[in-house]
Amino acid sequence: MKSYEEFVSAMSKTFTSRAGYSPDEASDIGIRIRVLAGELYNLQSNIQWLKQQVFPQTAQGEYLDYHAQLRGLQRKEAVKAKGTVYFSLTENAVAKVEIPKGTIVSTTGSSPVSFETTEYCCIDVGKKIVSVSAQALEGGTNGNVTSGSVTVIVTMTVENLSVTNMSGFQLGADAETDSALRIRIINSLKYIDNGTNIAYYKNLAKTVSGVECVNVVPKRDGSNIVNIYICGREQKVSQPVVNEVSQLISKQREINVDVRVKAAELCQCVIEVSVKLADGYSINDVKLQLTEKIKELLSMYEVGQSLKTDVLSDLLYHQEGILQYQILPASTGLTVKENEKIVLNGISLREAS
Repeated sequence: MKSYEEFVSAMSKTFTSRAGYSPDEASDIGIRIRVLAGELYNLQSNIQWLKQQVFPQTAQGEYLDYHAQLRGLQRKEAVKAKGTVYFSLTENAVAKVEIPKGTIVSTTGSSPVSFETTEYCCIDVGKKIVSVSAQALEGGTNGNVTSGSVTVIVTMTVENLSVTNMSGFQLGADAETDSALRIRIINSLKYIDNGTNIAYYKNLAKTVSGVECVNVVPKRDGSNIVNIYICGREQKVSQPVVNEVSQLISKQREINVDVRVKAAELCQCVIEVSVKLADGYSINDVKLQLTEKIKELLSMYEVGQSLKTDVLSDLLYHQEGILQYQILPASTGLTVKENEKIVLNGISLREAS
């Protein structure tokens, strides 16, 4: 792309060669040249932007959504995290304490995450505690809070009433990013489904929110049986999601084919590497950067896809600060089964002696 200054310079030179003198910046011609150069630069920028939106490899935002629609795909919305909260009194209730549906509770801190109860409940006379289902007010992974973190009652003021969550909230998922949607679009073009092949079942399963990774295994349990294992990026899917995918596929499967949809298991991989670092680099900083890169890589892996040593070696080779490395035999979980989704449990870097 030409810069604004390059447009001004080119037009000034052309004018000088034809008119025989250079235009003054404050002259009418000089001002016109700069105004025209600005418009040409804006036009060039718009054309360059438009060229990026033409192809799914470079399109962004709503224009990437248009490419998805041409392939029968749609960007997945954020999914709300779900869990259970417990309301309790310091002593047995002397009168029934009603907790209406939609009661707001939250975590503490500068950026609290809010949840709402999804059903009515109450603490009966003589009782001290009651549990109730709840979900995050907003979709996203921020709602996947740990046990004991929901401790604030926002919309009720009952004396001696407290709240907590004895187990973590799960199944929250962020809205599909441009990168993730772009991969689905490109894969739909690369692996054209014909209503009967593996690509068909993969693309169909991934239209359900919460399903990010799929493995289709035909004929393993019989010539007319297709096993489909589904999973999120870094977490298992719930039974309702499995049921939704199963119902969707059962309506569109081939005749005389038995399709069995199952939740994939998580395979926690632990990577141990001996490294020699360049001067000025700390092992903790390198470990942090490497952890983020490996997590991002594995988030794109399908169910049943193992982390190959050469791929891991390539990441280590290009990691800034690492001069030499060796993947240690103590690393585990790099190879997965057909019904497993690989996720990173941890990485251990040891400085070589």
